[in-house]
Amino acid sequence: MKKLKIVIILVFMALILVCCIRFYSKGHDVTYKLGKNKQYQVHEIYTKKEKNELDNYYLEITVNKINFNFQLFDTYKEKREIVEDIIYYDGEYKCLLPIIDGKAQTDILCYKNNRYYNYISIAGKEEKLDEFVDDIDINLYDKDTFLDKSTETLSKDGIKLYTYNVQKNHFLALSNLQGIYLINDNIDSIQIFDKDVYARELSTVVGNYYVTADYSSKQQFRTFYFIELSTGKKSEAKAPDYISFDSYIQGVVDGKIYLYDRDREKQYSIDPKKKEIKEVGNKKRKIKYYADNDWDKITVTKANNEVKFDYYIDDYDFSKFDYVQLIGGKYSGYYYLYQKSGNYYNVYRTPVQNKKGITYLFKVEKLDDVFYVDEYIYYRLGNQLKYYSDQTGIRTLIEYNELQFNESIIFGVYNKK
Repeated sequence: MKKLKIVIILVFMALILVCCIRFYSKGHDVTYKLGKNKQYQVHEIYTKKEKNELDNYYLEITVNKINFNFQLFDTYKEKREIVEDIIYYDGEYKCLLPIIDGKAQTDILCYKNNRYYNYISIAGKEEKLDEFVDDIDINLYDKDTFLDKSTETLSKDGIKLYTYNVQKNHFLALSNLQGIYLINDNIDSIQIFDKDVYARELSTVVGNYYVTADYSSKQQFRTFYFIELSTGKKSEAKAPDYISFDSYIQGVVDGKIYLYDRDREKQYSIDPKKKEIKEVGNKKRKIKYYADNDWDKITVTKANNEVKFDYYIDDYDFSKFDYVQLIGGKYSGYYYLYQKSGNYYNVYRTPVQNKKGITYLFKVEKLDDVFYVDEYIYYRLGNQLKYYSDQTGIRTLIEYNELQFNESIIFGVYNKK
């Protein structure tokens, strides 16, 4: 009886130890093989509870010396060796699809000439590939899941919202003449001003806030308004001094807006969370300037010529691209790559953990037409606002003719986690 009690205690202690290790673990890094001939090598990295990172699974699946990369933000109950099976096509395009939890979690990823493409973006370019895809069990992969279509709409003030494509935790702010529209599963109008304001250059979206100067004033102002995207709540705060409308927003860093007043040659930081506006630069102290992921200082003479923060980086590995931007951390981020093509930029993306997994996403007219939200990227194209993620493909969120004709419209998205 005494031995039995000891065994029970030891088993109980072992279970506690396993639970503690699982709870405090920051993930795992494993390699395993799949396929009848073990021809698929899977390198799986699970990142958990790392500072400034999103929990994610990063997969590198190698076959015939081709490396297919996937980054997934579902925790899958923190399992190891999450890939259960692999579907592979070997033709003009080389295409691979991992099966996880009994089905596809992303679109089929295809490779050709050192570039990767989601199957939906190349459908119709190789007949045998299309036939192969059509023969896949629909319970494993349904290409309609990744098509940009929705018949469920809601309309208000000329805005058509495709409700099926709404991400329930994403709140969109879209500026209008007297305030903003807040869009989630509804279209709500939040009034800020009594009169129409056709352009509000001193306004932007930061995190959960739309922030704007008080445009009911004339040549100068002190008040900033803050609208919470998730609730529509409006608040305000005053700057320490009057600010001229001959000012411009330099950029946003670490959740703070930096604004430069050319008339008074002063720089201010605006913290939407704390509702604080502080003077942080002037002629004597110089002006803070952000570029190459670091801070520097410039003179007021230079700042007077409208020098905005530079978020783009120089990286020899991406020398063929016109602009490169690093969004996110070293375990869950992406490089976004922009390549000029006629009147558009082709947009590509590759995980930070592998610079060679460059996948084509979509095209935009201007660099300012994009807004990053974790693994999602929202963008304006013509009269539409769309988004992309690996789990959804391209989806159209709204149609609104003003997007095409009014360049002063500001939009931004908040993810309420």
